[in-house]
Amino acid sequence: MKAVSSHTHRAFSLIELLFVIAIISLLAALLFPVFAKAREQARSATCLSNLRQIGMSLQLYLEDYDETYPMNRLPDATHAMQGCALTGSSSYPLSNLEDSSLNWRRVIQPYLKSRQVQVCSSNPYADHAPIAGIIPGDQTNPYYQPKDYLPLSYAYNGNFFHEAIPACLYGEKLERPRSLPEISSSSNLILLLESRWAMPDLGSWAMSFGPDPLGNGAFQSHTGMLNFLFADTHAKRLKYAAACGAKMWSDQFQDTPDSCQNLDRLPEEYR
Repeated sequence: MKAVSSHTHRAFSLIELLFVIAIISLLAALLFPVFAKAREQARSATCLSNLRQIGMSLQLYLEDYDETYPMNRLPDATHAMQGCALTGSSSYPLSNLEDSSLNWRRVIQPYLKSRQVQVCSSNPYADHAPIAGIIPGDQTNPYYQPKDYLPLSYAYNGNFFHEAIPACLYGEKLERPRSLPEISSSSNLILLLESRWAMPDLGSWAMSFGPDPLGNGAFQSHTGMLNFLFADTHAKRLKYAAACGAKMWSDQFQDTPDSCQNLDRLPEEYR
């Protein structure tokens, strides 16, 4: 005769199941932001490493070209150097090289081992355009076949390296590249930063523009911090406000516009 087990199996009640589900949901709500922040910090570290590698490629370029940086934009068959093209009430230097087919991103390609170095995985626009019908990536891409498109993620410090600054601010005749001997404090001058815009340079003036149709600002951020590479090739994560002073954008030269304006109106992303 088979013995009857004295153990009985009691099923969970509906209330108990709902209670367990509520606890799991609460834990998920608490942990998911932590995981997302950790993932973004890992991406930030990779993007910072990319900045260093691009900085090293610029150092190699400096060695080959007598301590002269590649121009932000360069002349091509339809864009000649004509000096400052500042018009109207704008205080930001403009040149005849705007929309040229050549810029510093293309010039340094032989010094980079991988196209992927120019992509920050946090940047939603690296290979994608925010508006349908716009060619994605770098500003020069409309001149090239898709196989030769360049991504965007990294830009020159436009307050110092824009090609028209010598002509517009120092009274020189033509646009030109900047040189290493011009820099008085290479450890304090921003060389490269992370950008969501297709143009090859981005300056503090971009903060005066509002977010794009997707709600994103011009600078790529990582949990409120921005990655910068300085002219001595050291990289650092900073809050935007910490990078706006001490001549980090302009070295000993005039800063146009003043990069410390309107800090109280910074988008939440950069606070």
